[in-house]
Amino acid sequence: MEKYFEDLTVIRQHLIDYLETFELNQLIFIPMGYRNHIFWNCAHVLVTQQLMTYYLANVPMLIDHDWVARFKKGTFGEQNVTEDEVKQLIEWLGSTAVQLRKDYFAERLSNFNAYETSFGIPLNGIQDAIRFNNLHESLHLGYIMAMLKNMP
Repeated sequence: MEKYFEDLTVIRQHLIDYLETFELNQLIFIPMGYRNHIFWNCAHVLVTQQLMTYYLANVPMLIDHDWVARFKKGTFGEQNVTEDEVKQLIEWLGSTAVQLRKDYFAERLSNFNAYETSFGIPLNGIQDAIRFNNLHESLHLGYIMAMLKNMP
C-alpha cells in the first residue's frame, strides 16, 4: 500500500502547484465546454477522498462539512471562492494525504462500509477506496490540465 500513498503525494503536489501558481480569477474561471473550474476540481477530489475513506469507514472527516456540500459529486463550480479558501485547500490537500497514511497504518479505517462507485467499481474495503481514490484524483488532474489550454 505504501506505493499508493507515494502516488497520492505526487498527485496532490501537482494540485497544490496549480493552486499556488494561478491567481484566484484564473482558479475560478470556467472554460467554455466545462461546468467547473480548477479550484472546484481540487476541492472535489479532497471531498471525495474524505467521503470514500473516512465517511465510509465511520470515522470523522478531516474537513469542514460545508465543503462537502459545496464540492461533492453533482455540484458545479461557483464563483464565491476566497483567497483564504485557496490557502485552506492547499493546507488540507497536504495534511489529509499525510493523515490518511497514518490512519490507514493505525487501522483506524478498517470498519469500512462497502460501496459501488459511479464507475461501477466496488469498494469492498479501505484498500479499494485508497486505490480508487488515486484513479479519481488523476482523472480530475487530467481535467485541470485540459482546462489550462483554454485559460485566458
